[in-house]
Amino acid sequence: MKKHLLACAVCCFFLLPGKAQTESLNHNWTFSKGEPDADPVTVTLPHTWNALDGQDGGDDYYRGTGWYSKHVYFDKADRNSEIYLRFGAVNQAMELFLNGEKIGEHWGGYTACAFHLSPSIRYGEDNLIQVKATNAAELPVAPLSADFTFFGGIVREVQLIRKNPVHIACDDHASPGVYLRQERVSEEQAEVTATAKVRNATAKDKTITVRFLLKDGSGNVVQQQEAHTRIAAHALSEVSSDFLIREPHLWDGLRDPYLYSVETVLYEGKNEADRVVQPLGLRYFSIDPDKGFLLNGRSYPLRGVALHEERPDKGNALSDADRKEDIDMLVEMGCNYLRLSHYQHGDFTYNYLDSLGIICWTEIPLINRILDTEEFAANCKHQMTSLIRQQYNHPSVVVWGVSNEINYHKGPDPVSLIRQMHELVGREDPTRPSTLAAMFSERPTNFITDVYSNNRYDGWYYNRVEDIASFLDKLHAKYPNRAIGISEYGVGAHPFQHEEGIRKPNEGGHWHPEGFQCHFHEFYLKSINERPFVWSTSVWAAFDFACDSRNEGNQPGINDKGLITRDRRIRKDAYYFYKANWNPDPMVYICARRFMKRTAPQTAVKLYSNAEEVMLLLNGEEVPLQTEGMCVWLSPELTLWEGENTVTAIARHRGVEYKDEVIWNYINTGS
Repeated sequence: MKKHLLACAVCCFFLLPGKAQTESLNHNWTFSKGEPDADPVTVTLPHTWNALDGQDGGDDYYRGTGWYSKHVYFDKADRNSEIYLRFGAVNQAMELFLNGEKIGEHWGGYTACAFHLSPSIRYGEDNLIQVKATNAAELPVAPLSADFTFFGGIVREVQLIRKNPVHIACDDHASPGVYLRQERVSEEQAEVTATAKVRNATAKDKTITVRFLLKDGSGNVVQQQEAHTRIAAHALSEVSSDFLIREPHLWDGLRDPYLYSVETVLYEGKNEADRVVQPLGLRYFSIDPDKGFLLNGRSYPLRGVALHEERPDKGNALSDADRKEDIDMLVEMGCNYLRLSHYQHGDFTYNYLDSLGIICWTEIPLINRILDTEEFAANCKHQMTSLIRQQYNHPSVVVWGVSNEINYHKGPDPVSLIRQMHELVGREDPTRPSTLAAMFSERPTNFITDVYSNNRYDGWYYNRVEDIASFLDKLHAKYPNRAIGISEYGVGAHPFQHEEGIRKPNEGGHWHPEGFQCHFHEFYLKSINERPFVWSTSVWAAFDFACDSRNEGNQPGINDKGLITRDRRIRKDAYYFYKANWNPDPMVYICARRFMKRTAPQTAVKLYSNAEEVMLLLNGEEVPLQTEGMCVWLSPELTLWEGENTVTAIARHRGVEYKDEVIWNYINTGS
């Protein structure tokens, strides 16, 4: 698989330093749990107060209030700037205070928010910033409930932004303030409308010029457009220009993730006032009920995993290095698609996916049930609007998810709210479809969004593994005009639990043998590959993750359906099944490698390999293999020696040899 170096280009698509200045405020915060001055400790952001109790099981982690405070000195020269404070995310709700004065509040734990500080700053003095954050259980904010831990705290970065009085707005739902709408894209040409939202914070009308510079992947200007307008005092105005790009270089997924950029420069008179750069990946796509997903006119089945932003002893308070490491492991597996579940992810993720050519589904955390109140509906709409405006320009985003398993629990009827959310997506961004993830395949909500997908656990929570095939066929036959996907499928697996043969375990029990996870995914992927109408599929999940209410698989507080362990140290066997099928790089892998202590002499060996030739040796002697298809190779039943056994797999592909080896010990118990 082609490897892409992203390094320094990834983070350059927000605010460029220049007339506007962005300063990190992540260090030297004081945190108190409960009351403002209760046992204060110094913390660095991102931070959560549930890093430990949110992952140990018992469903008893702290759901309450935490206070953050920081002293910031503002020079008298700062009077000439408009100053904003941008929070990447505070879970689940926050109030902001400056010098004891309430500046504002934000409800929604995964979307960014920005606050205007200038009117309340004491210039030439020390200023006290305080944040009251809460993840209290009774909050009327989505999600009301979900199968993961709600980590409280300032869980993403904080930035101090200085702008000129006339500037590109950064407080339009904390978006970059520039929107690039691409329409009628083809190999021949592409039409793009660039819109900047400009704020005049002065008491006088201003005449401004906005220059949009279209740059190629090397940074060369290939087109530029200018717009001139007059903005009234204390007003926000939209300024737009159109580009017609002949024979565009298309953003083509993993094949060619080519990125243009649009640099928007704001002038007040002849003086530059602000500058913002945004990515532009020109592509067109469609989702067909029979052909599935098509990118730039060609079939491009979306195959990948569902990804939580979460880690041991950190919760949701990840660094961008954490995000990169996670995505790199999934790139190695061969994913061309990620479902970013179950909420908006950090800005780095979208930039990185753009650069890699990985397509994504991104969604808001409207999960399980709703409150039948105007306040709750307004909050859901605000989260949806924020998600769209903050991530609008990313070519990796192809669908906006409005809900997950919204009919799963008893409660108020969500149909009206889902219809409002779908209509909101259409107004905010008519170039991308709305979608949702459904637990029940034929609920009324599923027929509201443009496309939808199913969360399927046939063979784990219900039915048999084999029933996924008939489910898909029946649903497609009954609704031939509906595009159908699989937004979740998976089973629990402990990498050190093994047994001979394939037997479905108790899904809620403490024995989740790894071999059953392999069996499940082998059948599911075969069924998916045989049905090209399935537009997207995402394994649940990429990594084991914290769910403090769970107690199964001998790991309290953990959902163990990941293909990789929560500590990122072990790629489970099923990971290599997908790697063999999705990543064209030749490989060979011996399954059940951690089943090292055996008490039965008979066993069969399973290999995963996409190579042209595969050979298996047991204690130096070659044994026959047969292919099961899907890069699965099986030996007949073999007899182990008493004591140490060396199992060696050798694969050859285009003259190159690949090797894997494990040691198994058979202990004759005499029984």
